[in-house]
Amino acid sequence: MSDIEYILSPKSIAVVGASNRPGSLGLAIFRNLLEAAYQGILYPVNPKAKSIQGVKAYPNLVDIPDEVDMAVLIVPSEQVESVIELAARKGIKGVIVITAGFKEIGGHGVELEKKVQAMAKAHGIRMLGPNCLGVINTNKDVRMNATFSRLMPKPGNIALVSQSGAMCVAILDFAEGRNMGFSKFVSIGNKADVNEVDLLRYLRDDPDTKVIIMYLEDITDGHAFIEAARDITLVAGKPILALKAGRSPEGARAAASHTGSMAGSDTAYDAIFMQGGIQRVEGVSELFNYALAFSTQPLPKGSRIAIVTNSGGPGIMATDALIRPGITMAQLSEETKKKLREKLPPTASVNNPVDVIGDADAKRYEAAIRYTLEDENVDGAIVILAPAATTEIMETAKILPRVAKDIDKPILSSFMGLVDVSEGVRYLEQNGIPNYVFPEEASRTMAAMIRYRENMK
Repeated sequence: MSDIEYILSPKSIAVVGASNRPGSLGLAIFRNLLEAAYQGILYPVNPKAKSIQGVKAYPNLVDIPDEVDMAVLIVPSEQVESVIELAARKGIKGVIVITAGFKEIGGHGVELEKKVQAMAKAHGIRMLGPNCLGVINTNKDVRMNATFSRLMPKPGNIALVSQSGAMCVAILDFAEGRNMGFSKFVSIGNKADVNEVDLLRYLRDDPDTKVIIMYLEDITDGHAFIEAARDITLVAGKPILALKAGRSPEGARAAASHTGSMAGSDTAYDAIFMQGGIQRVEGVSELFNYALAFSTQPLPKGSRIAIVTNSGGPGIMATDALIRPGITMAQLSEETKKKLREKLPPTASVNNPVDVIGDADAKRYEAAIRYTLEDENVDGAIVILAPAATTEIMETAKILPRVAKDIDKPILSSFMGLVDVSEGVRYLEQNGIPNYVFPEEASRTMAAMIRYRENMK
């Protein structure tokens, strides 16, 4: 059993600082645990309350009569050290320190963090934080939301490790809108003990996790990080996507004041990610775009991509975005072109991009998508739909998962717009087909998948 299993998958949790006071973190976290239907046992700890949200409360940790795996600490920073000492007396194996006011504020906070760190280490207690949002585990046998986020994500196969709690909250909200699910959701804060390397080692063997995404401001140990990452990407075959903040000197200084991170050369981080087989991304939207595709689609076996569109302009935009990073446009076989000519009108283009023309119905789309993907010269496809008065949006959306079931090649879609296509987009995402508002995003994502596969070679 991993020593951080007690933090990520505890059988029992004590919430020190649980409260009934509206607007308090103590209430938010305890209520989140209850509302997520946590499958273990909860023990609120508050010396001034008999119960929290109807659950019997205890004055302090040692008063709890049963064994406790993990404690969530929401107490003033000066009290954290003494609470960890009580946790040690109770035999608790892991703690999450939500409290801020440590090394990120400098001065006295640095000394406080060193004391807390030493206390936990002396007693063999693994500690997440301080200054963190907490942990979410969506596994049906755990269902733990030990955070003060408003949302509990739906179960999925993406794990997030983030140094920023606010970034976690924003990602959760964004993911809700894009029908994304998560396996684990971990805010590491100041990393006084548990860090990104510990979590990578844990997630390597987590059966619920297929893709790992990371928001980092610094890396604690570059060599250990590369070793853990390579083991995941090369041996376990799980992609890792990383957004490293603080690329500029000014950004690095801002990171130092946020979680007390140490600035480092951005070129060095590029090298670390490259050696670890990690796909570096440039922003949050790119992180999501890539994560959606990596978590739902097979990697392309080659770099030959086809585009099916009902509009020439978006098809050209998608082509440009593929060609720019050096991706090859697939050359369709004569047999495929012959099949396409039989099903498409004379004005349609049977070359790549395949243009089914603006008045295309779902049947025309299905023929074009299926014949194109069945071509042995094609390693993946991007399907573009620009909504017109005659476009059968929902019927066309239903084609993609149907074709994907028969063909082991990645399919990305760009049903363009937000309003007219919304029902079709919802169907696509519910059925594992990532959709991008604009075709260039789909092309860049496909290019990232090809780049990742080539790096793994």
